[in-house]
Amino acid sequence: MREGMDEKKQDPIDDQWKDGRNAALIGYIPFLCFVPLLLHRDNDFVKSHGKQALLLLIVEVLALILMSPIGKMLWTLIFIVCLGVAFVGAARAFLGKPFKIPYIGDFADKL
Repeated sequence: MREGMDEKKQDPIDDQWKDGRNAALIGYIPFLCFVPLLLHRDNDFVKSHGKQALLLLIVEVLALILMSPIGKMLWTLIFIVCLGVAFVGAARAFLGKPFKIPYIGDFADKL
């Protein structure tokens, strides 16, 4: 056996996850998405979850504002989907795994 085989390589993502897991998780709670963006600016793991959470918040607020008697069913569905995606994002953040929300995740990467 080689001597180097027993040593575990330190992954920078693991360190970022350990340092910012709670902030990334909190970011998915509506209106608290600013916490990870302001407090952990140099943590890429937290920042990516925070950007996506911010965009989800924007979609949720738009869904609530645009909810009218005519389109109430559609906007209610959009709002429920956003809450479900936020739950999945929070769970992935807690587990330390990256998560990219379809459509929103690509836009969040550009911010």
